[in-house]
Amino acid sequence: MKVCVLTTGFPRFAGDLFGSFVLELCRALVAQGVVLEVVAPHAGGLPRREQVGGISIRRFSYLFPASWQRVAYGGGIPTNLKQSWVARLQVPLFLAGFWWRAWQSSRPAELIHCHWTICGLIGYLAAPRGCPVVLSVRGSDIHLLEGKWMSRLNRWIYRRMEMLIAVSQDIAVKLEQAGVAKEKIRVVYNGVDSRFIPRDQHAARAELGLPDQAFILLFVGFLVPVKGVEVLLAALERLGDTQWYCALVGGGPLETDLKAQARGLGSRVLFAGVQPTERIPRWMNAADVLVLPSFSEGRPNVVLEAQASGLPVIATRVGGTPELIRDGQTGLLVDSGDPEQLAQAIARLQQDRQGRCQLAWAGRQSAQAYTWEASALEVRGIYDQLLGVRN
Repeated sequence: MKVCVLTTGFPRFAGDLFGSFVLELCRALVAQGVVLEVVAPHAGGLPRREQVGGISIRRFSYLFPASWQRVAYGGGIPTNLKQSWVARLQVPLFLAGFWWRAWQSSRPAELIHCHWTICGLIGYLAAPRGCPVVLSVRGSDIHLLEGKWMSRLNRWIYRRMEMLIAVSQDIAVKLEQAGVAKEKIRVVYNGVDSRFIPRDQHAARAELGLPDQAFILLFVGFLVPVKGVEVLLAALERLGDTQWYCALVGGGPLETDLKAQARGLGSRVLFAGVQPTERIPRWMNAADVLVLPSFSEGRPNVVLEAQASGLPVIATRVGGTPELIRDGQTGLLVDSGDPEQLAQAIARLQQDRQGRCQLAWAGRQSAQAYTWEASALEVRGIYDQLLGVRN
């Protein structure tokens, strides 16, 4: 089975976080005998063609020199377009380059699988006659339904897909509310990599140079507005002089502003910068709690990864996050944008070691149900259904 995968985000180098879940799904599909060619944006210094783990990757350029390309990567496309008029001016070139590369790569394909809604538009326009187009809706793109013109475009795209894959029940409901027929929607959850397991905390802290006796909070993600890191810093200001330490793993356009906000907290806030994916499990092993203060999410893999690592989670009750966390049982949920409520949840777990252990154990039991192999098996089943393959 030959499948063309279209995505606006895909790892640029070993350990890159951009589109890492797309890579994980692709790897699991290849293991099931699917032949994949991925089409993704180019970035400076990258080859335009490469093979990674049996996956063929073709990257499209849309501006020369490559260092001038501003639409993809960085803080992510939504953030880039909001913050840069240069990025907005490059959108027509981006779409044209994407379509041309997708048209070329989809000629031998039996099916096109698109990740994020805008890729569905490209896939529909590039697909050979009779080639089914499947669209995975992952979270940030579903919120485009809230704007008048983007809402109309999204609905137009959805109607032209053979099947829509939602990564959470929350997204599936929103797709139905947008007018998508229920029989065209499948919910396929992301998996979690087997690297995320509990390990010795003291050894992890020594390896990373973190204080051994502190209560360590961890954030992992891009430093962009939707992640709400400024709310976390405001919550930390309310904790006072208790023995806490916070590590922020990731980079993004808000880093300078957040460092300025954290100045009053002194050396207890570490901006660890972008870390390769293979190092993320060690950060989770070293921490006491993962905090995800987002304003919006699809079904955040970082929560699953923390739970699989035996790390209790405090997160906001947005998007598909409550599908992963049963409040008070497998983690704690708070309202988004409320630093006081977040500070109270942090203080509660800081003072209650036994409670942390109970949440960690229950969260790990819950996370063990999700694997990339299981996700790929469901996706392969959708492919087979659309192509009329009989087992």
